[in-house]
Amino acid sequence: MRWLDRVRRHDRDLAALRRAARGALVLPLVFYLGLEVVGNEYLGLFAAFGAFAVLLLADFTGPMPQRLQAQAALGAAGAVLVCLGTLTSAHPWLAALGMLVVGLPILFAGVVSSILASATPALLLAYVLPACLPAPASAIPERLAGWGLAAVLGLLAVGLLWPTPTTDPLREPAARCLRTTAARIRADVALAAGGPGAPRLAERERAVAAADAAVEQLRLTYLAAPYRPTGLNTVDRTLVRLADELEWLAQVAEQGRPTARAAHDVDPEVHAVELAAADVLDLAARVLHDPGSGSRDLEARVAVLRAAVEALDDHVAGGPAGRSTPAAARSPRSTRRSAPRSSRSPPASSRRTSC
Repeated sequence: MRWLDRVRRHDRDLAALRRAARGALVLPLVFYLGLEVVGNEYLGLFAAFGAFAVLLLADFTGPMPQRLQAQAALGAAGAVLVCLGTLTSAHPWLAALGMLVVGLPILFAGVVSSILASATPALLLAYVLPACLPAPASAIPERLAGWGLAAVLGLLAVGLLWPTPTTDPLREPAARCLRTTAARIRADVALAAGGPGAPRLAERERAVAAADAAVEQLRLTYLAAPYRPTGLNTVDRTLVRLADELEWLAQVAEQGRPTARAAHDVDPEVHAVELAAADVLDLAARVLHDPGSGSRDLEARVAVLRAAVEALDDHVAGGPAGRSTPAAARSPRSTRRSAPRSSRSPPASSRRTSC
């Protein structure tokens, strides 16, 4: 359908169209229930504005359980703000002071997560609407009933009416970065080892370029959004930390990049550590795609990597007196200990402000 293709050019996942469709169905319904069924104009008014807030002003991402939890939390927080707005509505100066006390924390909370940032307009409306309609405290129940009706129907609409597919902006770029870094490490090892199946220098350079491009794409994905593109749970916070660690890993890989442009002698213990690290990165990318698969294999590969690192440490410590170990042949453990702070963390300009 041509019109749908045109819409997809500007709304790739049809997220805006989904929100508009839900709003077009739920807003008239809650307004009708408030005015005609219950017969209370304030209940209908707050139900209509509440549905507008929870369905059109807020747009949560992530897995469906996380989205439903966010919608429920938005309804509960909005109910508290409706009460506060009603209590301050009798005096304009008190309503303005309340807006200062309530509005600043809500606005700055968006720095923590995209979920809180998405809820900001809806939460502000939940306070502004009752504060702009002077009423005594006895009006709180009918206003809460309207907001509660909108919150419940909005929760059902998000879960049942044309649900938005799950999106995770950091997971796929992070997995691609893991895979390309593993391929870069294997290319370095194969070039150094030589032999009939060894890659050419140009192939190694292509692997390096692909890994650098993947890291840059991950960094741009993380920094391009106006707010942190993650939620508040442990998995999302771990992804943010992973993005920082992958950028550090790219810097370490660049520092340890072999200067030789052909096959050369490298201790087998070094190659064992590098190949074990590449296996861990590949399995980590697989676990990112499907957390339920490969977890045990990943733990086993991590154990192999630790054993290889210990073997390299023992080899270096037990080497002949006066033997100098090249930087590329040092243990990853000692490399991380000795790496300067600037190489262990992304530049301050590339970090997103977080609380």
